[in-house]
Amino acid sequence: MSGRRFVPLFAALLLLPATIPAQNRAEEPLVERVRAAIEKGVRYLKSVEKGTQKWEQDITVAGTRPGGETALALLALLNAGVKPNDPVVERGLEYLRRIDPKDTYVVGLQTMVYAEVGDPRDGPRIQNNVDWLIRARVYRNGQLRGWGYREEGGTADNSNTQYALLGLHAGKQAGARIDRSAWEEIQNYYKSTQQEDGGWIYSQDYNPGRGTTLTMTVAGLCGLYITAMELNDAGRQLNPDGSDPKCGVYDENPAIAKGHRWLANRFAFQGAVGHIYYNIYGIERLGRLSGQRFLAGHDWYREGCEFLVGTQQEDGAWFNNVGPFDRYAVVSTSFSLLFLSKGRTPILISKFAHLPGEDWNRKHNDLRHVVEYTSKELFRKLPLAWQNYDSQRADLSSRDAVAAEVGSLLQSPIVFLSGHEAPRLTEIQKTILKRYIDEGGFLFAEACCGDKRFAIGFRQLMADMYKETPLKPLGPAHPIWVAHKPVPPDFVALEGIEMGCKTVVVFSPQPLAGYWETNDQTGNHGQLAFRLAGNIVAYATGLEYPKPRLSTTRVLDPAQETKVPRGYRKVAQIRHGGDWQPAPRAMSNLMRHVRAELKLDVALTPEEITLNNPGLSQYKFLYMHGRRGFDFGADELKMLQANLKLGGLLFADACCGKKEFDQAFRAFVEKLFPDAKLEPIPPGDYLYSAELNGSDIASVRVRREKPDGTAEAEYRDQPPQLEGIKIKDRWVVIYGRYDIGCALENHQSSDCKGHDHTSALRLGTAAVLYSLKK
Repeated sequence: MSGRRFVPLFAALLLLPATIPAQNRAEEPLVERVRAAIEKGVRYLKSVEKGTQKWEQDITVAGTRPGGETALALLALLNAGVKPNDPVVERGLEYLRRIDPKDTYVVGLQTMVYAEVGDPRDGPRIQNNVDWLIRARVYRNGQLRGWGYREEGGTADNSNTQYALLGLHAGKQAGARIDRSAWEEIQNYYKSTQQEDGGWIYSQDYNPGRGTTLTMTVAGLCGLYITAMELNDAGRQLNPDGSDPKCGVYDENPAIAKGHRWLANRFAFQGAVGHIYYNIYGIERLGRLSGQRFLAGHDWYREGCEFLVGTQQEDGAWFNNVGPFDRYAVVSTSFSLLFLSKGRTPILISKFAHLPGEDWNRKHNDLRHVVEYTSKELFRKLPLAWQNYDSQRADLSSRDAVAAEVGSLLQSPIVFLSGHEAPRLTEIQKTILKRYIDEGGFLFAEACCGDKRFAIGFRQLMADMYKETPLKPLGPAHPIWVAHKPVPPDFVALEGIEMGCKTVVVFSPQPLAGYWETNDQTGNHGQLAFRLAGNIVAYATGLEYPKPRLSTTRVLDPAQETKVPRGYRKVAQIRHGGDWQPAPRAMSNLMRHVRAELKLDVALTPEEITLNNPGLSQYKFLYMHGRRGFDFGADELKMLQANLKLGGLLFADACCGKKEFDQAFRAFVEKLFPDAKLEPIPPGDYLYSAELNGSDIASVRVRREKPDGTAEAEYRDQPPQLEGIKIKDRWVVIYGRYDIGCALENHQSSDCKGHDHTSALRLGTAAVLYSLKK
């Protein structure tokens, strides 16, 4: 970099926070706007309560349905992250628990609140509410007509029916007893009341001549999804080998497809005049239950967030005076908060759509059950979601659009690919999938029902995408067998592709998803299938909780630079031993980050160099990484020593904290500088300072080793502990005994002793800045 550009650039940099954590930089503005909107909405709902224990503001609603607004507000607060022991919530619960069941809306919402709180003392209340809802069904000529307002019967409508079903579903999830016949009856009700055009009307009893509506069609589709889930969990039987004799066959499929076709030309967030916020909450529920990122071609959560954050009132409320219902601020705000908070749930796994047809989605509930299991067993019951991901519904008409789509998919740490037929991906789909993996994503594939056509096709797909690193059997010592709970390596014959220190593609040619689909966690094979799912998630994520929906990773075009511009600072990676480059993209990723975020003139691709290269002196930032031992000759050491004394910097780290490399590196620097010692770089050093980085690097997230030498299960926040060699008041060597390189690739495995991706970027960026300023 020329001196002319260097000085003003860094004068400006001193005024900027150069090392804002990567997750903050990567988030889109909408993510932060949603977070802020949720906080404002929570403050508004809390302010309304005023110590009264309730939220009943409108005397008309409160008089006919006491507890309804309170239950809805409590449900919104709990889903927005307010804890059950919050004083406002505690007071509301005390009031709600005094209300006996007598109104369908209130009972449904009340049950949902109890289920969300999870207090065992509410178990009898939940069962009592469920029993009331079962008794309150309305019949005509022996046929279910849905639910009305009260237990006494009378007219029924699909709005009451929707909330009755939500209460039953929440009650069942909380452990209430409900006969299978009830779910069958409700499913048949939704099938039989679907209109010819594919939608649903408000009521068969009240003004039946009214046409199909958006809100009721969304409710009808949600009813089919919920009843299908409940019936599926106890209604499918597998063959002895784990294959499903009814694979891909679901009785509700035609009705659901017909309903989605109705939505195709009628989907809108503001299409239900007077019921906008009621409608918005229904859309969130449909998107979440169906697992669809796109509804009727709309990226429903993004569009809904944009609408809501743009219409929130200054005090945090949502309401409008169009129509009779949206003017109730507590109700409208609660529905809005439910959309924002529940829709924001992080996506753990994305099911990747591939041609032909629906072969990629022959199991509808497999990922739902895996996500429920891993939420409970791995992530302390924190909410998680899954999605069906179909890239063909996105606008991918430019290279920037493709890069943005990869960045969006990276919010999901795992992609799942399955089917019976050989997967046929378009070239764009292949590009997205490969770049997703290269940028830190993890692909798990399974031959549905053990179908050999998929196995053959998937192996060929991987051979085309990764010609130099084919699928290989995973040995019995691979950490994926024990990352969560021990699974015998002979349970299934897994295959994988390695990248850096991590397996980034795992394939099972034997069936697993059938056990997940039936939610079989009691039989031996079912237990092992779920344990293996937990192992895969633990290994792929490193037990890091995924980012909220809408978070994206900035992905840069790999063909961005074909020739290094004149004057740009070049980076070199030192060749040594046999594994000098276990993370081949580490430096490229760091330099792309430095160029994109700090606008520094650095070459994106490092040069591979040996220490006896005559051109060594032109490189002032040198990098070393590896797993195993190495050694250099005296002449090589002399050339490197001269480079470092004349302004160069050696930045190095042990791949996954491997002791063999660590020991070799310490012996190497003793020979390199016999009169200096590798010493800890103190916390207050200039390397970590705000003066250099824009903000202090006071803490990093790192997974270190336990007393038995294995890696800790989770990352911990700790002060940075780099070491270095200082010559004449300047660090000439900066070394991390815990991994940085694999983390820069975002491919660190769960048994990797090292930093997380954000911390690696911060430390790597600090080293680059230090090499330029010292």
